Amino acid sequence: MSSGLERKPSGAAPSLEGLEREERVEAMRDWFLENYEDPANSTPYDGGEGGYQYIWGGPYDASEEISANFPDAEEDEIEEAVDEVQTEGTYDWAPADGRIQPDDYDDVDDLDDDPRPLSDRLDELGGQIGRIEEHVAELLRLSRGGDDDGAPGIGHNRPPEALDDDLDLLEIQESIADVRAELARPDREDVADVAKLKRAETRFGRLLGWVREQAANAPKNLADGAVKAVGAAAAAYVIAHLDEILAALQPAISTIADWVAMVQMVI
Repeated sequence: MSSGLERKPSGAAPSLEGLEREERVEAMRDWFLENYEDPANSTPYDGGEGGYQYIWGGPYDASEEISANFPDAEEDEIEEAVDEVQTEGTYDWAPADGRIQPDDYDDVDDLDDDPRPLSDRLDELGGQIGRIEEHVAELLRLSRGGDDDGAPGIGHNRPPEALDDDLDLLEIQESIADVRAELARPDREDVADVAKLKRAETRFGRLLGWVREQAANAPKNLADGAVKAVGAAAAAYVIAHLDEILAALQPAISTIADWVAMVQMVI
């Protein structure tokens, strides 16, 4: 079954015009680290197949990518930016996790901008996160075979069966906790952990892509007997609760994206 994900293009490189040398180097370094990451972060690793499996492209070379995207930069500026990038500890780079998103992530009909103040939307985000958490907990229960009520005890520690190669429900639970912690900050609109929020946005986006795929394909797959029992139960749950899931996921993703943008402006 297709993951429904694709690699988005790297973000547009900022203009260096009018910047001092130190600022130009910093702009190039920051652009690269926003668009590329150490493969140890998210790239699958298979020792039997020679190491990291660059399923979304790569490995990428920092010098090549920075040079291509900043053609007006001086060679020594590029070299300094590359040196700073490579202090992160790697010479081979993968696309940043945030660039791997559902292939319909930019569907404006589903993720329209909300004109309301961000503070109002953040007040609602906690409830949306709570509803997402309930649905994820049920999907986890189903991925364990449906005989675990989520309470500690026999069967509680059994690892969930993967519903999709690119969908990790335990990671989504981690991001739910992260978002909840950031919401609890008294100065949340000015100070928040942008990395955690971006990671949550990406993971929720993957869940959204998977949910949409189940809604589109599951009825036919179920009728054809094309999915295994665990996958069939999860797909049936998604179909039965589709409107509720979308009503929580879609605004949550949009709000988190705008929250990240707001914090980055303040920083």
